[in-house]
Amino acid sequence: MNVSHFDKQAQRESTCSLVHGTWRCVGAKIACAGACALMVGQLLLPSVALATECADPAAGTDEVAAAPVTPTVAEDTAATTAPAASTAPATDAAPAAQATVEPQQTIPADAANEPSGAALAGQNASGDDNAAMPASNAIMPCGVTDVTGGGGVRVNTTVVDHYTNCELSDNITLEKGQSYTHDFPDVEGGIPEALASEVVEVKYYRADAASGTLVEVQDASMSDVTARFEPVGNHMRLTLTFTGGAAGGSYRLTRNEALYIGSALEYTGTDYEGSSTILNETRYDYYLRYAINSEITLVASENEALHNLNVNDVKTNYAPGEAPRATATIPAADADKYEIAYECWEEMDGSDPAELTPVAFWYSDPAKYPTGARRIEHFEEGKFYMYSVELRLKGDNTVGNDCMMYVNGHWTHHIKTVNGVFAPNADNMLCEQPIDEWRAIDVIEINGATTTFKAGDKPVFTANVPTGSNFLPQCEYWTGSDGSEVNSQEFWDQNITNHIDAFKPGVTYRYGIYLKPARGFYFTPNTKLVINGQECGYQVADSVSDEDSGWIYTLWLNTDLTFTPEATPTSDPLPTPDPKPTPQPGVKPAAKPAAKPVATTTTTKTVEKTTPAKKGDAVLATTGDTIAMTVAALGIAGATVAAAGLAATKRREH
Repeated sequence: MNVSHFDKQAQRESTCSLVHGTWRCVGAKIACAGACALMVGQLLLPSVALATECADPAAGTDEVAAAPVTPTVAEDTAATTAPAASTAPATDAAPAAQATVEPQQTIPADAANEPSGAALAGQNASGDDNAAMPASNAIMPCGVTDVTGGGGVRVNTTVVDHYTNCELSDNITLEKGQSYTHDFPDVEGGIPEALASEVVEVKYYRADAASGTLVEVQDASMSDVTARFEPVGNHMRLTLTFTGGAAGGSYRLTRNEALYIGSALEYTGTDYEGSSTILNETRYDYYLRYAINSEITLVASENEALHNLNVNDVKTNYAPGEAPRATATIPAADADKYEIAYECWEEMDGSDPAELTPVAFWYSDPAKYPTGARRIEHFEEGKFYMYSVELRLKGDNTVGNDCMMYVNGHWTHHIKTVNGVFAPNADNMLCEQPIDEWRAIDVIEINGATTTFKAGDKPVFTANVPTGSNFLPQCEYWTGSDGSEVNSQEFWDQNITNHIDAFKPGVTYRYGIYLKPARGFYFTPNTKLVINGQECGYQVADSVSDEDSGWIYTLWLNTDLTFTPEATPTSDPLPTPDPKPTPQPGVKPAAKPAAKPVATTTTTKTVEKTTPAKKGDAVLATTGDTIAMTVAALGIAGATVAAAGLAATKRREH
């Protein structure tokens, strides 16, 4: 009768049964199983007697999981009342430590100090909350469960408490939209992986100005601060985020409680005392012990316009056959300010020299494709492509009127949109085969450059390069000592405020040029500059280079060619004769010269010596002696009149 009763019990109590909603795994070693099977067959093991004989009062309501010659486990229920255990098939496997995962429960302050088997293992009884907590990793033997009835099987359970301390006392400052992360110290034993998902906890707090505290709320939309508790390795991590719209101020955050996580059982062996069998096990109880008393200062951010936008990691060196892909990123420091809305590549048709026209498109956002537009499946060799990117602002951020935008470190023009900015031509690419060998540029040769002007002259740009040059001029420019500028390219020239419309006297002007290397070439710090056949010194105003190799891909050069226009000299004005001279007392009027051809000879010599004017004479005439020109003209006229009078006299004599 006893044997049949135990067999029935053994079938019901398997090695794996569900206790408190969690699998408990109990068993015995294979070696012990054979020896104990002979003994247990004669034992009477009523489950009611086992419950009443348990040394731990709280364990009286728990299920006993037993199989032939395997340990019987008493579950502690101080933290919660568990449903009845479900039955699982029996197995001969040896017992292993299993996690008993239960819903998180808060131990009341008064109950936390009571000597119970599961909550605090009855190790401290002082009135202080923190002092009342059992020591971390405390080991508590719960005694031996005796079973009578012709023989005995007793279960010896040792309880080990693991406490993960979560203490936070320092003052913390939270800026709106930003997070603060704090890692609590590691704890020996850590948190079992099976329990980790049960430990993650998110709480929401509202800033209460009246009490000066952060009050817990259930609705995230009503909160100002979000607190996330989660296990990381052997410790807990707290992340605080100021998400709400509360005004700035200091608020106290408090939390003092021990939170039960769950348990895990480990079979440790079997002992024999006479006719009794003693099954040994260790139960590990896990708790989170919060001790938070911190002042949280909330800093409300103001709407400040952004002055710099950066887009990095854009791929612009696709080989023929490659497909476009989204690669653009933004700096981590700006992640809360703006984001990539979409990237775009356009295939440009240059058949019209006056204008490039897009004929095919690729968008990282499929919703942006124009209706019926041809799509770029892959890049084709020899075709020209243009890259664009749009940024979307986050939160209340705005873009300042003086905002600068950079793509891969290069300045780019951008346009404000409703939700951000758009850079319509941030970069471009001529799709070509990869370059096998790069070559350095030793000399930059510029010919035909106009490098000197007179005061009042307007700037002209005439520079050119030899055919087949391994570099490409992008623009010429002049800068004045008065801060004035002029550029040969309208793209840059149109944005100059202090513009050089004409060169001014007394201002020193310096010549500059912007260059790019041809495909497969690069500049070096030793590259020489030759302008109009003469080597010229220069200073690098700006450049793009590779830090590792030292190769330079663009050069803005301020050369040593300068000039300072002089003011145009002005001639003394001729005296204006008085139309009605006033006679002076005692001074006789000057006699008129006799009308004789006395000056004819002199005048004739002057005419005979006159030679055709040279180019230099013409220049001089524009700024020469006006009086000399007048005298010469009068002399020519006098000679002509005298010759005509002589001829008339001869005709009359004949």
